[in-house]
Amino acid sequence: MANISYIDGVYCNIENAKISINDRGYHFGDSVYEVIFYNNGTFYDYDGHIKRLYNSLKLINIKFHITKQQLKIIIKNLFRLNKVNFGSIYIQVSRGVADRNHSYFKLNTKPILTMIVSKQKNNFSDDIQGVKAITVLDNRWSRPDIKTTQLLPNVLAKTYANEKNAYEGIFIDHEGYVTEGSSSNIWIINKNNEILTREIDGKILSGITRKTISQFTKNNNFKMLEKKFTKEEMLNSREVFLTSASSFVTPIIEIDNVKINNGIIGKTSIELRDLYFKNF
Repeated sequence: MANISYIDGVYCNIENAKISINDRGYHFGDSVYEVIFYNNGTFYDYDGHIKRLYNSLKLINIKFHITKQQLKIIIKNLFRLNKVNFGSIYIQVSRGVADRNHSYFKLNTKPILTMIVSKQKNNFSDDIQGVKAITVLDNRWSRPDIKTTQLLPNVLAKTYANEKNAYEGIFIDHEGYVTEGSSSNIWIINKNNEILTREIDGKILSGITRKTISQFTKNNNFKMLEKKFTKEEMLNSREVFLTSASSFVTPIIEIDNVKINNGIIGKTSIELRDLYFKNF
């Protein structure tokens, strides 16, 4: 178990880690975050995650003065102190501590950086298991492209999926199009053997693993399109899979009790998953 965390400039044991009750991240979800996977000295998609972290901070006007170089030193120290060879790091930056007030206009706060390392089992060599999913109405706020900690709709969707013995909840917008999963991007392979995932249109998070897989498809002569697709198209597709920093490339073999590809994992999902691991 990883016991050392980082809280506002201090490395400390998890049980001693404290954040003020007046932290705006606690009151309002006024904070952003990233999760980065680590494997024996290698960070998966590190630059992409860090770039998105700083972009999210900029989009909600948090003035964060720790440089990318300083941040990487802290991250490396945390893995060293926790003696973790395989796992992930959760990075969160809140606007800081202030008396509770919705507006941050003229609020002079110091952003609070917190980090937690998680040790995980290396299951890269295990047999790939397909997962089940359900669909839910997308009722999130209009800026899911910003990676904030305001995740209550995602939490409810994921929990509802788990209650239904499913791995993921897939959001469907009011027009019947798939947006993304509660914690993942969604892909399909249609009858024309085209790989589709929704374009970056402000309605989904620009997933870092998504970006990497998109590049792999182009470099390996797959036909890949960034465009919207409906729930019906998804249910009638050859393959469906999700991508995320923690699930990598995971095949989906059943959605809303409908079998995808007769419940059999498709070969393209396996190929893309293998490509992902071979390139890190």
